[in-house]
Amino acid sequence: MRDGTALRCILTFDKGEDGSGPAVWKILLPGPAGTEDLYGVHEFLRPDAGQLTAWLTPIVGPGAAAELAMAVEAKPPPDAGWQRPADG
Repeated sequence: MRDGTALRCILTFDKGEDGSGPAVWKILLPGPAGTEDLYGVHEFLRPDAGQLTAWLTPIVGPGAAAELAMAVEAKPPPDAGWQRPADG
């Protein structure tokens, strides 16, 4: 999420390599010298917009939290199709 041209935050999501793990969310905030610092991690069994908004509001404020939660409710982009090379 950007505020004008400046980075405001990054919200990431992971369910493990096979997609069967718990929903783990990470929020990164701008750090010194252009870094993106991990601010918080939260695990949800079945995340919804209300849970995400409640978790994110104290971190990024109510407006940004609502905007991020709405984006999460939208259809996700397709996978990049990246595959790990076979061992051997």
